[in-house]
Amino acid sequence: MSYARGTIAALVDAVVPETPAVGDDVQAAGALDIDLDETVETAFNELQEAPEGPIRSLGYETMPFAPLLALLLDVGALELILKREREAPLQSPDERFAGGPFSRLAREDRMRAIRLLEADGVVPGLDETYDAPIGIVAYLMQGALFITAMAAYSDWGDDSERPQGWEQADYPGPADGYAVHMGYEVDEFEENDYGADAEEGDAE
Repeated sequence: MSYARGTIAALVDAVVPETPAVGDDVQAAGALDIDLDETVETAFNELQEAPEGPIRSLGYETMPFAPLLALLLDVGALELILKREREAPLQSPDERFAGGPFSRLAREDRMRAIRLLEADGVVPGLDETYDAPIGIVAYLMQGALFITAMAAYSDWGDDSERPQGWEQADYPGPADGYAVHMGYEVDEFEENDYGADAEEGDAE
């Protein structure tokens, strides 16, 4: 497990947690049960084509945003801890998590750390005060939440299995079509006058 994958695992676990207590009718499986950490890491690493320059010279065809996302999440977690705004004690990271501060926060505190990076913390404040080009941090945080939710509940991503949202909505999946939904059934078809006239015109 890499640092990026382990930190993103803590992210997706906070956005789509496992909730076995609610039973099968709502949402029992969480993001980690469907390996969403791998999907989100891949999505961030393929988000943007790498420009010509140092990144390309290192062998990357796309920008490796996943490690940057992981680093930012730990920065947000440190800010939350230093401000004493976490509401639960630090905990031992799950075995699928990395060892950074974000992974040691409780789920609700992880979402608070993301909120600091997105709107309420030091980084957004710098963006507003100095007009620094760091608005991309808020963009990445919003993207992280959006991509996680989309990957969890839609068929975007791995299409080899039925998406979790389909299971919850009891959606059977796409079909070629149902005759009953295509109008009234026709026992016998007759050409109309226009068709007959057109055939006569062609004969002439």
